[in-house]
Amino acid sequence: MIKKIRARLTEGFDLENNPFLYRRLIMTTALLFIALFAFTAFIFINFSLGNQKLVIMDVFVTLMSIISLYLLFVKNNIDLAAAVSTTILFSFLIFFSYITKNNGFGLVWTLCFPLFVIPILGTRKGMIITGVFYLIMVPLVYSGIGEWDNGFWDKTAFTRFFMASFTVVYTAYFFESSSVAAYQTILEIREKEKIYLNKLENLSVTDQLTGLHNRRYFDDHFEIEKQKVGRYNNDLCLIMIDIDRFKAINDRYGHPVGDKVLKEFSLLLRKNIRNSDILSRWGGEEFIILLPGTSIDNSILIAEKIRKAIAADQFKKIGKLTASFGVSKVDASTVSNREAIHHADKALYQAKHDGRNKVVSYQK
Repeated sequence: MIKKIRARLTEGFDLENNPFLYRRLIMTTALLFIALFAFTAFIFINFSLGNQKLVIMDVFVTLMSIISLYLLFVKNNIDLAAAVSTTILFSFLIFFSYITKNNGFGLVWTLCFPLFVIPILGTRKGMIITGVFYLIMVPLVYSGIGEWDNGFWDKTAFTRFFMASFTVVYTAYFFESSSVAAYQTILEIREKEKIYLNKLENLSVTDQLTGLHNRRYFDDHFEIEKQKVGRYNNDLCLIMIDIDRFKAINDRYGHPVGDKVLKEFSLLLRKNIRNSDILSRWGGEEFIILLPGTSIDNSILIAEKIRKAIAADQFKKIGKLTASFGVSKVDASTVSNREAIHHADKALYQAKHDGRNKVVSYQK
């Protein structure tokens, strides 16, 4: 039941992007329903007591409460509904205080004003409206010393009223500002968590040395693209790349230099592929490229372009470098991802066997 009521109250409001809105919504709704039911009852009570002025005021408040609820739940305009509801409360309490002159401790109701207005309007607007309210109330109440409450309203009573009002305003402001600060802290923590989670996610799919995608990332996207081959009859090809005689580089120059070569090699690969292509470090000195929407002929041309770019480049510390390439097509008949990769690897082995620095396509 509570969940249904909450769902109905929040329907049509963007609470996800505005965490302060839910509390404003609850406070505004509570104020309006309290006003609606209470003043509907007061209409009959004051009418039976023959107090026509209060009856008119009660009718006015009831009608304005209905209008505010309409604005809130039909028009989804919480700002206007909040403005109308606080105006109702503002007008009624001043009018009520003037009419009753604290008979029956009527001024007690004025203590409700900051408790509703500050949470509904926020600390800045709420404190401004509350300040205006008491700028009117304090002189009004002070002028009643010796006359109000059948003459029992004196300076001591006025001082107690002033101190009680100040305490309630301070308490309402303190809780509201504390809540805002808490919300902001929570939002900051959530944003930091999102950043850290994104970093962790990136780390989990990134090769730490080269900054390229790793096998996990490649496997996930390969599966997605492979499904498109069977569903939409898309072209899909693989290029497997291996740096020629990389072990000799490590043996001659050392592993730190070998690592720098891998980084340079990775940057060179990135520069020579399209944004739609998926480049990953497969392991050691091996790299793999997934080419969605690319025919086998075009894939061979891309591999040849990369091969020439590598052969023409001057790598730091070691100078010239070459690489071998194996190209294969992925089709609907391919049993598994590993089988498709094995085809490219087999073509790569053939390129190595044929003398390296070559592009070889897989032949069934």
